[in-house]
Amino acid sequence: MVGFRMFNFSRAFLLFFSLFFLAACNEEKKEFMTPKPDEPVLDVNVDEYSLNGMVLGKTATDISAIDSLLIEPLYKELQKTREHEQIEVLKIHQSADLAGKIKLHVDENLSYGDFYKSFVSIFWGGYSVFNIVIGSNYKDFFQLDIPIVDYDLCGFFIGEMKELRYKYLRNRQKLSIGEILDKYTRDKYISDEEIKKECYEKYSSLDLLLSYYRKGDGNAYVVSLNETFFNESRPFDGFNFYTFDNEADLWKFIEDIRSRVESQNKEQNKVLKLLVDTLVGPNNISLAFEKDIPMKDIAPIIKKLNGYGYRINFSVVRE
Repeated sequence: MVGFRMFNFSRAFLLFFSLFFLAACNEEKKEFMTPKPDEPVLDVNVDEYSLNGMVLGKTATDISAIDSLLIEPLYKELQKTREHEQIEVLKIHQSADLAGKIKLHVDENLSYGDFYKSFVSIFWGGYSVFNIVIGSNYKDFFQLDIPIVDYDLCGFFIGEMKELRYKYLRNRQKLSIGEILDKYTRDKYISDEEIKKECYEKYSSLDLLLSYYRKGDGNAYVVSLNETFFNESRPFDGFNFYTFDNEADLWKFIEDIRSRVESQNKEQNKVLKLLVDTLVGPNNISLAFEKDIPMKDIAPIIKKLNGYGYRINFSVVRE
């Protein structure tokens, strides 16, 4: 009889705990998914996408099926929302140039390609400060703040370097400055000497890039970086690539990079370091994945990098 009572008590306790946990999760979901006047909510699942609860269209036809990175219905609605925000801000005599903030929830089964198109459309729509949830864990959202950069001659050159790295991820140890210059000057009709003098002689950004691709039954993880960051006496000579067949080796390498960065930065002025890190510092990392990878496979990587304090940016691997 006592055993039966204890069994019932255990069941009741587990039921109570489950209900309590469910209520807490529902409260976190409600808090995140409730729009604020200066922080709209975009929800993208595998069937449809909505802004502030208003369905804008179907994911398959409006996002997956298009070649463009710009989702027109979403972009136009975000522009209207952003303009309304700025008008309201001006009414209280504040600057309308403040960065737009938005919350983004994506289904864990959404493809990375569809996520990336949504991400780009949001940015073009006027929003650069993100709180992002992948899947149903609304407690562990991560924050992303994209600085607005004016692209001059060197900005486009740097962009070209990134594009080449996204393309040459597999079976590569080095992307040389010669290869980058050859591609850039051939496409842009600008001389090697002009780029050399203006842009890359003193280029010193670490430019961490992380990706992975399917290899057999597992993944091959790729990290690319500018190693002259650790030796400023050397001129910039391109990007190195390191490939790992298991995740443990990947994170060991990332931790080694973090240790080297920390050691190098110990003597720097902290205020200057924070300012530089915001734009091009070593705490920034780019993630580039193939478009068909589901977000649930990428979420653990994002969570770990976010826990390390990295500022994350996204790109898609070019075919």
